[in-house]
Amino acid sequence: MTISGQPSKTDVERIRKSIATDEPIPYDANDPDDGPYDPNDDDAVDRFLTEANLVRPAPKAAKPRISRAS
Repeated sequence: MTISGQPSKTDVERIRKSIATDEPIPYDANDPDDGPYDPNDDDAVDRFLTEANLVRPAPKAAKPRISRAS
C-alpha cells in the first residue's frame, strides 16, 4: 500500500527478477527522452556523474538592477 491508501502499481517481482538477471536497461540513443548517456555503459555513467557534480558560481550581472515597489 502507498501513503494514499491505494495499492502500489510497481511490479516488485519483475524488478527483483531484472536485477537478479542483470537485465540491461532499454536505451535508444536517438530518443531524447532516454537521457544524455547510455545507462548500460559504466564508463559513460561515471563520466556523466563526475561532470554533473561540478558546482560553478553563477556569473555576476554587468549592471545589477534594483527593483522598487510602486
